Parts: sequence; C-alpha cells; structure tokens
Amino acid sequence: NDGIGLARLEFVINNAIGVHPKALLNYDTIDASTKALIDEKMKGYSSPKEFYTQKIVEGVATLAASVYPKRIIVRLSDFKSNEYKSLIGGEQYEPDEENPMIGFR
Repeated sequence: NDGIGLARLEFVINNAIGVHPKALLNYDTIDASTKALIDEKMKGYSSPKEFYTQKIVEGVATLAASVYPKRIIVRLSDFKSNEYKSLIGGEQYEPDEENPMIGFR
C-alpha cells in the first residue's frame, strides 16, 4: 500500500464528532435538549472546543498511524448544508435548500 491518497475530514466530523461546530461554539446558549445530546457525546472532554479539536486529532492520527510511515493526504471538510444540518444542533444553523450541491455558503 502507498498510504492514504485522500482522507476526508467530514468522515471524522460525521462519525467521531456528530455535532454541528456552531452548536459547540455556542454551547452556553443552546437549548437544554440539544445540550444534553452534546453532553452525552463529549463525555470525558473538558469543553466543547476540546472535544471537537481532540476528536479531529484522534481521527486523523488513527488514519495516519494505520499507514505509517507512508503518507496520508487529508482533505478539509466540504460538507454541504444538508450534511451539516443532519448533525446534532444542525437544524438551528442550516437552511433548507432546494439544491445543496449549489451551496448556501
């Protein structure tokens, strides 16, 4: 094997984190039911920011370790709004779009 030619960061965000980034940034002001879901996901982490960053680190490090010393190319997230909307808290931050491929962002 030659390493990993394209590791997609959105897989780490979707599978290991599962929470909209803005819900984590606005943790102190989100509703109680969303906060409870986030609390369950981030057990063992001291803050929402630490949870997010450490999960990114853990995910990329796990992928890199699986092919070490070969290379890994990590693509930053290119989530569409509908994909972000499906994360915990995403309903509060993402619009309904007729065609998310065109992009709200």
